[in-house]
Amino acid sequence: MEHQSFDAPQPTSKTRSHVVVFTSGKSGIGKSTITCNVAAALAQRGSRVCIFDAGGELSTLAAILGYRPEFGLEQVLNGEKSIQDVAIKTRQGVTIISDASAMTESANLNDDAIKRLCQALATLEQQHDYFLIDTATGVTDSVLQFIESAPYTFLLVTPDPATLTDGFSLLKALNSRNYPGRIRVVVNMAEDYPQATDTYRRFAAAVDQYLQLALDYGGFVANDENMPQAVAKQTPLVDLIGNSPASRCLIALADNLLKYIGNTSSEIGLADYWQVALQTPINSITGQIPVSLTVSPPQEKAKPQTIQKQQPSIAAIGRNFLAAMQSSTDDKPYYENFTAEYLAVFQTQFGHYPQCFKQALFRWLEAEDYAAPQLQDLASTLEMLYMAKHQQPMHSLESCAARLIAQCKESEPQLRTLIEQFRSAYHQAFQADVINAAEELTGNILKENFQEDDFQTLLDSLNNAFEQRFNRPYQNPEATLLNSILQHMTDMAEEESKLQQQIDSLQHSVQALNQRREYLLKTLQQQ
Repeated sequence: MEHQSFDAPQPTSKTRSHVVVFTSGKSGIGKSTITCNVAAALAQRGSRVCIFDAGGELSTLAAILGYRPEFGLEQVLNGEKSIQDVAIKTRQGVTIISDASAMTESANLNDDAIKRLCQALATLEQQHDYFLIDTATGVTDSVLQFIESAPYTFLLVTPDPATLTDGFSLLKALNSRNYPGRIRVVVNMAEDYPQATDTYRRFAAAVDQYLQLALDYGGFVANDENMPQAVAKQTPLVDLIGNSPASRCLIALADNLLKYIGNTSSEIGLADYWQVALQTPINSITGQIPVSLTVSPPQEKAKPQTIQKQQPSIAAIGRNFLAAMQSSTDDKPYYENFTAEYLAVFQTQFGHYPQCFKQALFRWLEAEDYAAPQLQDLASTLEMLYMAKHQQPMHSLESCAARLIAQCKESEPQLRTLIEQFRSAYHQAFQADVINAAEELTGNILKENFQEDDFQTLLDSLNNAFEQRFNRPYQNPEATLLNSILQHMTDMAEEESKLQQQIDSLQHSVQALNQRREYLLKTLQQQ
């Protein structure tokens, strides 16, 4: 590609947006779906989000949300359309730019195309806080171009070994090109958190062993039967069913992106990203190469100096370097890069980090004004490292329980809520109650402080509960039998009364017949 010059003024570092790439080594594992859902979750939290669909001919991102783009960036570069004409605004408030791969596929961009591109990038950066780049899958030059230009990359894998193999191939290609950014692994379609962390741990260990590349844990997305339903309805799952298992994972992923990427100042804006992706020289866009886009750049050769017969010692060089560092405040990014490289070389050379590193780490934690979420993330990372190294949790179950109880601070509502959550989790796991109600009730009755009045109160409560549950008063078997006998006796008395009435009626009839017989006999005798 020929050298090209971007002349449009760029936003200052204070207004630069964050550029994040979502990629995968294998197709069909939900990369574009996750990108759409993370964007929607960010929009729910008030962030202005734009997705660049760089999937090429196989791009499906806009279609996932029910849109059929008529135009893309190619028409912007040709001058046929403006960036406002090709931008799609979804119902969730997310902007989609289709056919982003057109820029890398163009062999050359003329001056007019570059001018239009600069204007489009400046317009987009003023209107958005986050740019999510949804790449194509596989290990191609265009995919690697999109990834290596970004400071943050989310690599999607699944527990399927095939996706891990393809992901490893992608990382191997990136590593050969000295990718300088941070890579976070997101495990999609995981059955639960333990499976996700186990997949990440095994994958990260293999990458570290064979590529000497450190990977961060980016989170996981649970295997959720609601996801196909959301895809069929062309709606992000976080909007359709916000409390589903996968939605909670996606929202957590968006929250982590806001906390750990959004809270940092961005040294790489949208224009910086694209100029590196297009492999253009840095001139009027930023004036210099962003430090975070370089990995151990070769330093410019010093101007010829008079050769000294005696070379300065390492100690002298170190003192001179410290003196230069104390007198300069403009080269902070360079010093940070140098410190990282120095520690890496020291560890390689001597097999361990400097002895002062531990004290320096403690001083760093004390000096920096870290918010609670950042410290929680650090603690979580340390726990994950401990588990990966020793194959067991850092804290025992007893220790975790004691910490939870202490956290309640003798607050009865909090402690009660904690106990209820434990009981609910136990019942969900084993389909039974952790507490035997009969044994618990008997144990309470046998306590010394349990009085007769308490027993009567308990009976009343049980009777009321029985009546509410079965819609009739409670009766023990003896009382039920007695009531049955009384009922039978009552019925027998009623039958006896009816029989007596019938007997009285028959006697009355007999008397009437006797009287009539006597009357007839007298009548016959008189005749």
